[in-house]
Amino acid sequence: MCIRDRWWVMVMYENIQSIEQYHDFINSNLLTVIHVMRNHCSVCHAVLPQIQDLLEEYPKVKFGVINQSELKDIAGELCIFTVPVELIFMNGKEMHRQGRFIDMQTFEHQLNKMYGVVE
Repeated sequence: MCIRDRWWVMVMYENIQSIEQYHDFINSNLLTVIHVMRNHCSVCHAVLPQIQDLLEEYPKVKFGVINQSELKDIAGELCIFTVPVELIFMNGKEMHRQGRFIDMQTFEHQLNKMYGVVE
C-alpha cells in the first residue's frame, strides 16, 4: 500500500486500521517500525518517504502506518500527544520512540542496533 510515484521500488507498508490489527502486526513480526501520522500534517507526510527510503536497507523489518485521523483510539493506546511518531518494536515490545521532530540519524542508529540482533 505504498503511495509514491518514483521510478524505483519503495518499501511497502501495511495500513493499520484498528487496534487489533496494530497488536497483531507488532506481535507477529520480529522487528517492526510504526509510523503514526495525521491527514493534515505536512511533517508526517514528509517523514514517511524518508522512513521508507531508510527501510530499504533493512529488508527484515516490517513497516506499518497508522493514520491517527482515521484511528483516533491509537493516541490513547500508544500515549501519543503529537505526530509524527516513529516507533520501533522488537518481539512486540516498544524499543524506541521519536515524536514530532524525527532525528533520522538517531532513528537509524537504534534500528541498526536491533537489526544486528535479528540477523
